[in-house]
Amino acid sequence: MTATFPPLPDVEAARDSRLPRVCIATWEIEGPSRNAGIGTAYTSLADALKRAGYDVTILFLLGCHPTDGNMIDWVDYYRKEKGMKLIPLPMAHEPRIHAAWASSVSYHTYAWLKEHQHDFDIIHFPECQGLGFYTLLAKRQGLAFRDITFVISAHGPTFWVKEGSQDYIRNLGELEIDFMERVSISAADIVTSPSQYLLRWMRENGWELPERTYVAPYVLPQGLLAEAPAVRTRKNEIREIVFFGRLEIRKGLKLFCDAIDELCADRANRKFEVTFLGKETQLYGRSSIGYISDRSKAWTVPWRIQSGKYQGAAIEYLKGAGRLAVISSLADNYPNTVLECVGAGVPLLATNVGGIPEIINSSDIENVCFEPGPDVLAERLRGALEKGVFSARPSASFADTARKWVDLHASLSDRTKSDPPVRKDRQANRESIFPLVSVCFAYNVREKGAAATLASLKQQDYPHLEIILAECGSEDTSQSNSSIDANGAEGGEVRRIIRRGTEMGAGRNAAVREAKGEYLFFVDDHTLLLAPNAISVFVQVAQRVDADILTSAISFFLGSSSGSSDNLLEHSRRPFLGGDAATGAFVNCFGSTNALVRRDAFETVGGFSNEAVSTLDDWEIFSKAALMGLRIETMPEVMIWHREDQDQESLVHSLVNAVRSARPYTIPGRKVAPAVEQTLSKVVQFGQGLKFERDANTGTPLSRGEQGPAVTG
Repeated sequence: MTATFPPLPDVEAARDSRLPRVCIATWEIEGPSRNAGIGTAYTSLADALKRAGYDVTILFLLGCHPTDGNMIDWVDYYRKEKGMKLIPLPMAHEPRIHAAWASSVSYHTYAWLKEHQHDFDIIHFPECQGLGFYTLLAKRQGLAFRDITFVISAHGPTFWVKEGSQDYIRNLGELEIDFMERVSISAADIVTSPSQYLLRWMRENGWELPERTYVAPYVLPQGLLAEAPAVRTRKNEIREIVFFGRLEIRKGLKLFCDAIDELCADRANRKFEVTFLGKETQLYGRSSIGYISDRSKAWTVPWRIQSGKYQGAAIEYLKGAGRLAVISSLADNYPNTVLECVGAGVPLLATNVGGIPEIINSSDIENVCFEPGPDVLAERLRGALEKGVFSARPSASFADTARKWVDLHASLSDRTKSDPPVRKDRQANRESIFPLVSVCFAYNVREKGAAATLASLKQQDYPHLEIILAECGSEDTSQSNSSIDANGAEGGEVRRIIRRGTEMGAGRNAAVREAKGEYLFFVDDHTLLLAPNAISVFVQVAQRVDADILTSAISFFLGSSSGSSDNLLEHSRRPFLGGDAATGAFVNCFGSTNALVRRDAFETVGGFSNEAVSTLDDWEIFSKAALMGLRIETMPEVMIWHREDQDQESLVHSLVNAVRSARPYTIPGRKVAPAVEQTLSKVVQFGQGLKFERDANTGTPLSRGEQGPAVTG
C-alpha cells in the first residue's frame, strides 16, 4: 500500500503570543547562490515570515564564499532591502578539523549555533548535504538546543540525485553525505517535503522519518502570482520553445535536444526558435554549452543560450509573447521552474515525473504533462506550434500555502518545550540510572604517559565506577618505562592485572573478563579525560539514545612520551560520524578506542583482535558492530584529548592495518544485519565509480568485450 503523508496542519496560534525567532541555515539562498532551487524555496519562506512580522536570520553555510557576487554586498542588501540578518558562517582555522568538506562545514555550523542557541526558537536546515548533522546529533543526545525546534526540509538527497542522473558515486565524501542526510532526517523534530513523491521515495529506500512528517509545498516567490481568470479559455500562439532548467541530464537536456532533432527532421516548414534558459553544468566531462553546440549542428532553426538570468528575470523572459517553457526533467521533486511558471501564468509543458503533477491542478495535468520520451515531447511540441497551449492552474492556493507555513511557526512558539524523545527499543527496566561502568585501561609498559591517563580517570565524578588496569607489552620487566607504579594502581576502585607479552587488544579483552560493569569504557595510554563529568556524559547520552557503542569527538595535542601533559595546546580536532557501515569500509568514521560499549554488545561482537600488530583495533571491532546492526552513535562534543607522540612512528597507515580494517567486510561467515545489506550496496557503487573514473582518465575500455580474451593460465 502506498503511504500518504499528511499536509501541514491547520493551526491557530494564541493571539498576542511572542513570535518565535527563526534561523534558516542553508548553503543556498537567493543572491549569494544564483538560480538555486533550495535557495529560492528558503528565500520565499523567509520573505513570507518577514511579512508576517517574524525576526528572520539567514546563516549562510558557505561562509564568505558565495557562488555569485560579494558577501559584504549581500549582507548589506539583506539588511537594507529585506530587514533580515544574513550571517556568513565563521570557519576558524584553528583548531584544524580533520574531516571531509560536508562534515567540516557541519561541525563549524554546530559550533556557531551552539554558541548562539539562545538567539533562536526555530532552526531550518535542508536535508541535502547533511550540514545539520552535528547540530541535530547534539539535540537528540540532549547536549544542546533543548528549547529549539528543528525543521528539516527534504529537497532532494544526494543518492536520489545520483539515481535520477544515472551517475555513480564519485568520492568517499558522497558516502558520508548520504549518512549525514539520513541522520538529519531521523533526528529532526519536524520534516517537510513539498511532495508526497519524495517522502515515499525516502520510505522505500529505508529512510527513518519522524512522526511529524508533512507535505508542505513551497511558498511562491513574491511578485510572481498572476491575476488570472478562474477558467482558462485563451490559447497562446507559440513561436519560441524554451528549455527551462539547469543544463544537465537529470533536467532532461538530452531528451529535449533529441526532440528538437525530430522537429527539425520534419518536412513541415515550421518557424520557431529554441532558447536554453538555465545554468551551465558539466555534462559527460565537458561543458553543457559545448554539448548543446554540438547537438545544434543538425538543427535548422535559430537557437541561443541565456545562462545568466536570475529567477525573477528568467520568469519575466518567459512571460514574453509566444514563448513556451519546457521542463523535461527525467527525475524531479517539486521543481521551482514548474511552480514559478504556474504562478506566473507562463505556458508550459512538463514531464509527469516525481512531484511535478502534484504542482498542477488535476484538470490541467493532461494538457501540460507528458511521458519523458523524445518522440512524445516532439509530438507535444508539434501540437503546441500548430494549435497553441494553455497555461496551467495550481493544485493548491498559493495564499493558503504561505498562510500554513506562517501559522506553523506561530504554533511552535506555544508548544511546551520538552526533552528530545528517548529511544525505547529495549526493556525499560534493563539498566539502572547509574549502571556500573568498568573502565578497561590496557597500557604498554614501554610507553610513558599512562599515569596522566589514570589520574584523569580517578578524577571522574561518575558515582558507580571501577577501573581495571591491564599491563601489556614486553615480558622483560627491566624494559618497563611505565609511569604507573604499584602505588598509583592502588585504591578501592582500581584493580591491576598483568598481561606481559600481549598486545593491546588482548589486554583489553583480559580487562573485560575481570570487569563487572553493565557498560565498558575503553581508554588508551595517550588519552586524557579532562572534564570531570566525561564518563557521566557518556552514560547519560548512551542511555538517552539507546546506543550500543558511544564515541565522541577527539582533540589532539602535541606531546612527547617523556614530556608533561600539564600544558595542553589543541592543534586539531576529529569529529566522527558514528555507525556508517558504508563509509566505514574505507575509513574509520565510527570513533576511537576511547568509547563506551554496552557489555552485551561487546560479547555479541566477540571482542578485540588478539593479533600482534594492533593499532587499529577500534576500527575493526566497530566495523563488526556496524555490520551486525548494532547502534553506534558519536557525540560532537570533545570528551577525549589525545596526545600525538612526537617520539613514536605511527603504524596507522601500514598495509597490514589496511587489510585488517577491511576484514570484517570480507571474512567468510561474517554476520550482516538485513538492514545493513542495502548500505553495503553503496560500497559496490563506490567501487564502480572509482573504476569508471580511472578507466575514463586512462582511456581504458569500459567494456570487458573490448579488453580481449581472459588470461586463464
